[in-house]
Amino acid sequence: MIFGSGAPLIEDNLLNTKAAVEQVRTGLSALFLIIIVPVLIALFFVIRFIYKNTIGKKLRTTLNEDYKKEAEEYEKGGSFVSAANVYESKLKDYKKAAALYEKGNDYRKAASLYDFLGIPAKAKEMHEKEGDIEKAAEVSVREGEYEEAAKLYDKAGKKVDAAIAMERAGRKLAAARAYREAGEFTRAAKLLEEEGMTKEAVEMFGLSLIGKKIDNSTVGDFYVYAFKLEKAGETQKALEVFRGIDRINPVFKDVRERLQSLTPLTQKEENIEGKTTIRNLIRSGKIEPKIGLKLWVQILKSLQKAYDSGLSYGLLSPDSILVDSQNNMSFLDRIPSSAYTPPESMKGVAPDIRADIYSMGVILYEMLTGNLEGLGSVRAIDLAEDVPDWLDDIVIKCIKKVRDDRYQGSEEIFTDLKNLSKPKNLPDKTSG
Repeated sequence: MIFGSGAPLIEDNLLNTKAAVEQVRTGLSALFLIIIVPVLIALFFVIRFIYKNTIGKKLRTTLNEDYKKEAEEYEKGGSFVSAANVYESKLKDYKKAAALYEKGNDYRKAASLYDFLGIPAKAKEMHEKEGDIEKAAEVSVREGEYEEAAKLYDKAGKKVDAAIAMERAGRKLAAARAYREAGEFTRAAKLLEEEGMTKEAVEMFGLSLIGKKIDNSTVGDFYVYAFKLEKAGETQKALEVFRGIDRINPVFKDVRERLQSLTPLTQKEENIEGKTTIRNLIRSGKIEPKIGLKLWVQILKSLQKAYDSGLSYGLLSPDSILVDSQNNMSFLDRIPSSAYTPPESMKGVAPDIRADIYSMGVILYEMLTGNLEGLGSVRAIDLAEDVPDWLDDIVIKCIKKVRDDRYQGSEEIFTDLKNLSKPKNLPDKTSG
């Protein structure tokens, strides 16, 4: 019984001993790996270093000697390009290779190596010998030799690049000539203008518009041209261009204002003694509603006679309407500013009586409020005192954006004035 009960204990001890031995063995293996791996790596680099500086060096020296002999044999036999290939790819002697490429007439490879070696003069020479003048010019640009680059670009037929190089060299007039030869008239004009040659710049800019007509795609260019003409003192030419723009798009930028400022005085306008413009009346201060309405009605009545005498539609503004001490009206043949131009004019729609009704609505608004700052967003009744609702409504209907929504003729306006104007709203009779 004693021996029988002790057998399991012995077996357990044996198992524990085996496990302990296994753990020790595993630990030793790990320790061995930790130590041996770095040692092997270090040994590899030591052996490699020794090899490179002994056997490897000797082999390289032997190979280089063999390559050099090979190259010399090619060179001696007149195969300069083959010799250059050996010097470039195997011996890494790029200077010698470049010289041999040049000797073998392979100027492209010679240029590439001279460029790599930082010898731009030789690189440029090689490009020129190769016939690649543009590449030679690029080398000059990199070296800051812009005038030389310009000559080379010109020789290569690259007129614009030649002009750019000349401009970078600070030679603006020469650059302008080059741009002109290249057909880059606007760039040439810009340089001439910078040099203070205003008239010459305008003429140059005008060359860019030859063969073109004013339309929505070119109106911006023609506007710039007209502005430059005006600046150069070419008033009549500027007027012609501005008028052409006005026919296409009368609300383009400030074209109407430019026309108004440039239009010469007509004979009628010169003889205005005893008369003043509605503009001057507005500038003197806000016009009382009843006085403003009287003037406005008188303008409406005078318009029909003016139309019968040849007044064109679309010319009304406070600057083009004259009034004397008896409230007699006359009209000047002046182009109005865009503020008095109806929206449809922007679409090229020919003006009719409804265009003038729009202008008349704007004029009445300005007479009542003193300015146009709130036009289209603030009602006259909110800006001026004593403006009756019905008069404000008439203003609003006159300046409707859609012309079919406006009064279709002065008769409709007079009808509304007659029906809406009452003694309690406006003491004075104004409808005539």
